[in-house]
Amino acid sequence: MKLKVVSRILISLSIIGFGSKIYAQTGFTPQKLSGEINSGYAEINPMLSPDGKTLYFTRVNHPENRFGEADSQDIWYTTLNPDGTWSEAKRLPNSINIGRYNAIFGILDDGKTFIINGHYTENGKYWTERGLSVIEKINENTWGKPRQLNVKGFTRMNKGLTTTAYLTPDGKYLLTSFSKRAGGRNHSIYLSVKEGDGYSKPKKVKIGDGALGDSYEAPFLSKDGNALFFSCKVDGNNNIYMANRTDDTYLNWSAPTALNDTINTPGWENYYRLNAKESWAYYCSSNSKKEHSEIMRVKIYEEFPYVKLTGLVMNKAEESLMLADTGYNILVNGKKSDSLKIDRASASYELLIPFGKKHSLLPELANWVGIPDTLDLTAVKEYSEMSKNLYLQPIPLVRIYGKVINTRTGLPINPEMKYQILVNGAASDSVKYETEIAKYSMTLPLGSRYILSLNLPNFTSKTDTVDVANAKYYTEKQVDFYATTVPWVEVNGVALDNSTFTPIMGASTPKLKINGSTADSVSIDPVTGEFKVRLPFGKKYVTAIESKDYNPLDNQLDLTGYVEFTKVKHEVYAERKDANMAILSGNVINLKTGQPLEKEVPVKLKVNGTETRGFIYDSTSASYTLKLPVGVSYDVLPSVKNFYNKYEQVDLTKVKKGTKIAKNFYVTPIEVGQSVNIDFIYFDVGKATLKPQSFRSLNALVEFLNEYPNVIVEIGGHTDNTGSAVVNQRLSDARAKSVADYIIKMGIPKDRITSKGYGPSKPKASNATAKGRAENRRVEFTIVGI
Repeated sequence: MKLKVVSRILISLSIIGFGSKIYAQTGFTPQKLSGEINSGYAEINPMLSPDGKTLYFTRVNHPENRFGEADSQDIWYTTLNPDGTWSEAKRLPNSINIGRYNAIFGILDDGKTFIINGHYTENGKYWTERGLSVIEKINENTWGKPRQLNVKGFTRMNKGLTTTAYLTPDGKYLLTSFSKRAGGRNHSIYLSVKEGDGYSKPKKVKIGDGALGDSYEAPFLSKDGNALFFSCKVDGNNNIYMANRTDDTYLNWSAPTALNDTINTPGWENYYRLNAKESWAYYCSSNSKKEHSEIMRVKIYEEFPYVKLTGLVMNKAEESLMLADTGYNILVNGKKSDSLKIDRASASYELLIPFGKKHSLLPELANWVGIPDTLDLTAVKEYSEMSKNLYLQPIPLVRIYGKVINTRTGLPINPEMKYQILVNGAASDSVKYETEIAKYSMTLPLGSRYILSLNLPNFTSKTDTVDVANAKYYTEKQVDFYATTVPWVEVNGVALDNSTFTPIMGASTPKLKINGSTADSVSIDPVTGEFKVRLPFGKKYVTAIESKDYNPLDNQLDLTGYVEFTKVKHEVYAERKDANMAILSGNVINLKTGQPLEKEVPVKLKVNGTETRGFIYDSTSASYTLKLPVGVSYDVLPSVKNFYNKYEQVDLTKVKKGTKIAKNFYVTPIEVGQSVNIDFIYFDVGKATLKPQSFRSLNALVEFLNEYPNVIVEIGGHTDNTGSAVVNQRLSDARAKSVADYIIKMGIPKDRITSKGYGPSKPKASNATAKGRAENRRVEFTIVGI
């Protein structure tokens, strides 16, 4: 060993830990502590207080030591200044520097209980023998009297020239390094475990195969107890090594590994210690020809792993500072950072950004484009400060916004009325409509002249112009449109039989009369009886139906209360000349039960797609009566909520007036598993092509599927047993698919419709009769999902 002065006694004790992050080799450069600590004398055994604010160490043969320069070791200390430097070191009082070889072995978690070298007299004035003692720090300058720490057999076993020791933070494990031979220089490391108020007899620790070197000194245990650091004399020189714990006894450790060459030098290294956070290591080194040791420290990891980034926020277009009244922000990796500080007066910012990876930076400001930037901190390992200017580019757009105002009321017209703002005569995807606040807005490129106009049916307004041909920066323009209603009302009417309340069919050649004049330009639908006509508001009208089969009746239409365009409904009744009526009666049947529909279930009826008031229904008996003019074929559909209403065709083309017809209507509850025949669909014999007369029935099924969009159905095709089973199977499948294809073509999503052919496998009646075979030749649908 180079240092003869430390050959007397080298003892260390610490309560500190070690994390796995320290195991990796570090490129941080060791630093020699300042002259306030390292003097012209040897400094050894550095020991940090738990809070890291006081560094204790042993200074060798200093003239101020209790025994002066004559082979003495006293404990000195230094405190951390607010600026991070250390104060001038001072010697501790004689109440702790009692013997010739003084050292602090460790500081307990409370920060006031210290372990020191030696056993002392009860009054604490004289050293008596080798051992360990506990001493309390009362205040900055006052210490209590030392008390012996009982370690079984330690005093008797320890016979060598030097000793080192280490206690874990909780005081559970005590590691000592000494020689059992009198005057021995080669040490081994021993473990004692806390037992009551003392410690067990030291047991030798096995490190690898034990063949590393001659002497194992200054043991230090990591915080998690998994790493053991020590100094070992190899080939006559000491370097620092580390071993990993291999079991729970703390007696067996892996083969040691030397710390990297930034710490270990060709010289002498010893007393490796870590601070409480294990971010810094303190150790002693003599890597030159000097005959004294100096205290070093090396960073293991950065406690504050950030880069402080500062810079200016600039207008890229003008290379100028952003104005103080602009509310810009800065995103780091797409998110706002809690560390961001912005001084808008100077357009400067400050950020703390974690190092070790790449970061994206993006200034953001409404109506400006932030220019993204990258900060590569993958190679940075220590806190540092950098500067980077960030840029915003003005958006070359104009934002146009406004309202559409009704000139009569002075109030905004809501976009729910489906108006459009046209740009240069065409609809633009850039226009956004906000129904909640009755506004519109759009963004358009600068450098053009735009003509804006309003497209709102039945209203008129003037165009407006926004000229941004010479604009350079983002701007906003408000353009309100003033809309004036057209001076009429749209009348949505229907021509009805006043007895049956059913539409007057086209075969009766109905014409609309207004105030006694025939409105030849108004077309009445030949099936539904519906018509549309525009009439100036603010007046009263008399309407009537002129027809070869009906006598006109006067119907009043009062539009005096209307002051702007709207749509009104109007029913125009006429009286059939000959009253040629057939009377239908029967029940509404629940196909699931085969019984009349349950009481109190409301039922309505549509004739040719229009709900008729001529349908008289008794809900207690589920019976009805209905009068219909003869000579016409009708599409009839009951209307019951949450039921499938089965379509029927009622052909009165050959029925005489006054005929009474018994006719039941059928409904099926919307439940999974319910099947219903699709009647009135027609195919050519042996083929799967739908005939046009099938579409009326299929359209009723499409209407049902549109009304209940959660219903999923299977279309099933069936045949009788006549002919080849293979042909029948193929035909049934093709017919089911043909029906499914039609329904999908009418807008029902594919995922709600499936089809399958069953051939003759599911007959409803006997195939022995023609009637039974006709019933079995069918297409039906089954509800398979809701």
